[in-house]
Amino acid sequence: MRQKIFVVDDDPKIGDMFGNVLERDGFDVGAFLKPAPMLDEMDEKGAPDLILADMMMPDMNGVELLEALNEREASIPVIIMTGNASVSHAVEAMQKGAFHYLQKPVNLEEMRALIEQALDLYEEQEEVQELREEQQAEYPVDGILGESKAIEQVRETVRTLEDAPKTTVLLSGETGTGKNLVAKTIHYNSPHAKGRFMEINCAALPDNLLEAELFGYEKGAFTDARDSKPGLLEMADGGTVFLDEIDSMSMALQAKLLSFLESRVFRRLGGVEDRRVSTRILCATNSDLERSVAEGSFRKDLYFRINVVNVHLPPLRAMEDDVLTIAQAILDEFNQDMGREAEGFTETAKEKLRGYAWPGNVRELRNALERAMIFASANQIDAADLQMLGDGDLSSTEAGGAAALGEGAFHFESGASLEDVERAYILHTLRDHDGSYAEIAGELGISKKTLWEKRRRYDLDEEVER
Repeated sequence: MRQKIFVVDDDPKIGDMFGNVLERDGFDVGAFLKPAPMLDEMDEKGAPDLILADMMMPDMNGVELLEALNEREASIPVIIMTGNASVSHAVEAMQKGAFHYLQKPVNLEEMRALIEQALDLYEEQEEVQELREEQQAEYPVDGILGESKAIEQVRETVRTLEDAPKTTVLLSGETGTGKNLVAKTIHYNSPHAKGRFMEINCAALPDNLLEAELFGYEKGAFTDARDSKPGLLEMADGGTVFLDEIDSMSMALQAKLLSFLESRVFRRLGGVEDRRVSTRILCATNSDLERSVAEGSFRKDLYFRINVVNVHLPPLRAMEDDVLTIAQAILDEFNQDMGREAEGFTETAKEKLRGYAWPGNVRELRNALERAMIFASANQIDAADLQMLGDGDLSSTEAGGAAALGEGAFHFESGASLEDVERAYILHTLRDHDGSYAEIAGELGISKKTLWEKRRRYDLDEEVER
């Protein structure tokens, strides 16, 4: 289908000439002597792909035309044609949203080049907008599944944040509880949805690279900086940056982040120019930041600055029957991806899903169901199809112990502390896995650096050797 261009000029010779030229170039052209009939045509039959309009017309000038298009929320590239005496008006029109302007008498080759640039740029912007709308539909607030009070509180907080787009948010909860999902839901249900969502795992990069990724750098800032590069804060201007595992950030970088959060101004590495952005910051941690503050490994002032709103994601074992709701949603997703028609779960499978502790939370549940979908032969998932890391029941036959490890199984008492469970589970995985630390960290759903910190903190290496 041919692209449509509207030409608006009170001189009929201009409309005829441009109409003939653009028709030969393959466009469908509509020529109008006044803006009002053109707007009526748009309202009745739809908008064109581009408008070429004179600046000075008796009934409505170019700036007023742009205002009329803005009222209709019409995202159309507009090129203004102007004489030498009204160039200042053309600049005003660009400030109102015009793509560019052409001086009369118009150079046809310059006009063709400008039209091509405008159509290409707006086509890219429309594709980006369509993608963002698809992503927004993919992350509705109701997509945070569960009926427990804790999950309802999460949804209520996310809805409240729609009216507080500049507020910094801290997402807390165990590994695998869905902090990334909630971060995207906050982004795509806020005014920042028009901008980019960019995420980075603070534990995945050495400190100098993390600083360069966040703040960008100028050419020559360090040995390999052959060109200038914007950081995530710049690239996500008007959008959101999600800092996962923020507790892994060094004290020096914490100070720089705090300075940015206070002023929204920063400098690239090696730069002298202050840059201001309206990027929203979301942070996440699976550790106890209050304890990190008490231990001196996390800045107290930064903790207060990022903890304006705290959204706590509960572990799966504390979500009552929500595990079945989430499991069914994951099953439906795998049905679509794999072309399967699994109808649900047998009663024994449901009991197993309810009774398992899910130390890896939703991430582990997804992995277990993916394996079940691959190997199950019946149209319902049975308990035998659910191969988890161990029995992991919420109660244990081991009396008097916080956690006990058996042959290929992982058990713990309901009264065990979260630290006891975490230590026992990591130890169990280290003993049960022959792969590298990187592979073990991947199975646990944490970074290699975080695994190293947990091994040191819980003195696990000597116990593994024994």
